[in-house]
Amino acid sequence: MKRNLVSRFYVVITLLVSLATLLFPSQANAMPSPQEGPTYIVQSGDTLSSIANRFDINADDLQAANGIADPNSLDIGQRLLVPGLDGITGLLTSEVLPFGSSLTQLTREYQADADGLVKLNRVISPSETIAGLKFLVAVDENAAPFTPIHQVQPGETSLEAAIRSGSSPWAIAADNQLAATWDILPGETLYGQLETEEEGTELPVISTVTFNPWPIVQGETMEVRLRAFGAESVTGTFNGETLSFFSEDSETYYSFHGVHAMSDPGPYELQITATGADGSVQTYKQLALLTDGLYGYDPVILVDPIYVDKDTIAEEDAIVNAVLAQITPERYWDGPFQYPIDEPCVNGYFGQRRDYNNGALFYYHTGLDFGVCAQNLNIYAPAAGRVALVESMTVRGNAILIDHGWGVYSGYWHLSEFKVQVGDFVQPGDLLGIIGNTGRSAGPHLHFEMDISGTPVNPETWLAQEYP
Repeated sequence: MKRNLVSRFYVVITLLVSLATLLFPSQANAMPSPQEGPTYIVQSGDTLSSIANRFDINADDLQAANGIADPNSLDIGQRLLVPGLDGITGLLTSEVLPFGSSLTQLTREYQADADGLVKLNRVISPSETIAGLKFLVAVDENAAPFTPIHQVQPGETSLEAAIRSGSSPWAIAADNQLAATWDILPGETLYGQLETEEEGTELPVISTVTFNPWPIVQGETMEVRLRAFGAESVTGTFNGETLSFFSEDSETYYSFHGVHAMSDPGPYELQITATGADGSVQTYKQLALLTDGLYGYDPVILVDPIYVDKDTIAEEDAIVNAVLAQITPERYWDGPFQYPIDEPCVNGYFGQRRDYNNGALFYYHTGLDFGVCAQNLNIYAPAAGRVALVESMTVRGNAILIDHGWGVYSGYWHLSEFKVQVGDFVQPGDLLGIIGNTGRSAGPHLHFEMDISGTPVNPETWLAQEYP
């Protein structure tokens, strides 16, 4: 009888231990066995589902691979193993593609496998990458970065390229995943573990190209800056619109282009052409990403019908656009733009969508509206320039345009008085006029506008940062 009780006791204990093992697995069993593969660092706003969607994997597989008990308890900075990405190792990170980049260059810069990059980014056409787009790459955290060291010239051998880049034919072949030392093509960029003095995309004749902002933003000024040695001229286009380039030292070239605030976000063709002193022409063309400016909507605005009459607006726009089309090759301004009034208080922001008279006119606000906050109503020049227009108009009221050079203009609408005339050259702080309530205006205020290549752009950017 005693032996039966002992036996039953051991059976019960064994069952309880087995049940506890099932219900409460040990920490060792809860953690996945060591695996190799790419890792991802959790960012603010990430969820298990969003990370899984980013890498086109199953959220349950991601949870299981990392032994995550609670899928809602991710920590910022936490490292996650990403399963299902066979052949890919390293730290997964996002990079914004520079202008001139290609899939081949990405494989060389990050020492990555082309098939892996295609898989990570779900690339449909490996021959085409969109500049400004975020691209997923797997980075070796322990390896020194690879940078552009040379651009292959027509007729150049790998030995010549190695000598000019301070490398060797065999190192170039290994670092650039070439089939052999002879496997180089004119125009391609070679990478290596050498330091470069400037950031940007290395191109022949043009040594670097940088953009501000990057990616391009709806309603903002697109500034293109490049270094070109021995170039007779540099030209370009964005979405078929001309990019005018200017230089003050024949080495650094600048172009300022106004991106319309109602342009559809997406890829647009960007092209830059350099003409050498020998007459040779080199053109670089790629799709560049234009992103949303995230503008909102103002309440419906009711005005006199004359202010939304299409013929009236068209006649007035023709007068203003004729002035804005004149591009002065000299830069007048120097340093940051100043606020055009003494005590700035904004009561209308750039880019806001506006509905006038319930559908009679739908457009966007083309500038910044400053209400009356100062003890005076003075309007000042924000930077040096020449007065290009002083005109009384229907919609803009009493209006002034100042030409700052290089296609950059500032505008002032709804004035009560003019203090300058066409042809005057003004310096920062010079009195231009007096705030008023003329034209399509709901009360005394200054409408301050910046126009680049004939397109209104966000004035706040010009007041916040210095160009070039």
